[in-house]
Amino acid sequence: MAKPSLYSVLETQSRDPRFAPFVHQDAYGVWGLKPQPFPEIILKLVLGILVAPLKATLTVLGLVLPCNTCRVEKYLMPVLSISKEYRAAWTLYWGKIWIRLALFGLGFLSVSWIKLDHLDIRKQAETETEAPVIVSNHMGWSDILVHMSRSWPAFVAKEGIDKVPIVGYISQHIGCIYAMRAIKETSKSAAVQLKDRIAAKAIAPTSSVRPMLVFPEGTTTNGRYLCKFKTGAFLAGAPVRPVVMHFLNQDYVSPSWESINIKRHIFIMMATLLHKVICYELPIYYPSDAEKQDPVLFAEMCDRTC
Repeated sequence: MAKPSLYSVLETQSRDPRFAPFVHQDAYGVWGLKPQPFPEIILKLVLGILVAPLKATLTVLGLVLPCNTCRVEKYLMPVLSISKEYRAAWTLYWGKIWIRLALFGLGFLSVSWIKLDHLDIRKQAETETEAPVIVSNHMGWSDILVHMSRSWPAFVAKEGIDKVPIVGYISQHIGCIYAMRAIKETSKSAAVQLKDRIAAKAIAPTSSVRPMLVFPEGTTTNGRYLCKFKTGAFLAGAPVRPVVMHFLNQDYVSPSWESINIKRHIFIMMATLLHKVICYELPIYYPSDAEKQDPVLFAEMCDRTC
């Protein structure tokens, strides 16, 4: 009897319903190890040699430029006596453009945003401004770039991100909150910071402070499921902007980094010419008085909306 392949063993184990949201489901299968036809192997090798380096160069350039934009705002513009409001608007404008360049380098030639203002959920369209917090589903490392190209938000990041070249400086400049998720005390501190930041933005929605981007599932999924929302984004009882991201070609190459080696995933993404994503921007959700007092209820009701 033939010994089963590593992929067949992994695939069998992944059929457990408990793991359904976290199984990498695209043409490359679990852990990216699904055997590929010979033409696909040749295609990926050719694109990996000829195209991936160019895409990587554009992506890095699309990160270096906003980093330098932040430095200009912080160090040069104050010397020129440029107002704080103008400096923030300047960085917001150019930062989003440069991040779009990074997405272009990754192959995201199409990033569509659709506002679903017609949905019948609790909102106040007459007085709607920028929401202090954005909640979104989360699949992989490209998600934050997609959101930054739209709203340039701050976000909760793992401790140590602030020390990563280029990315770390940008994260510091936009006011990210850092937390070591494995340490409960640190996580609690991050939750308090998150609550305070959202509350401050809710009080002054037109301030230059960037809105917070929160992935309320607390994890990444394969994009086919939505896990139960945690309460972090809802502790302040402030209005939230739900966003649902849908990647159109995820049956071929999924942006989800669940159940796949990160290096293998980056190579496959870079050796794929095109990626497309549609982001559905739901109306701002304004919590009821009961939801403001109960973050669990608020999270549950927002979860249902998404």
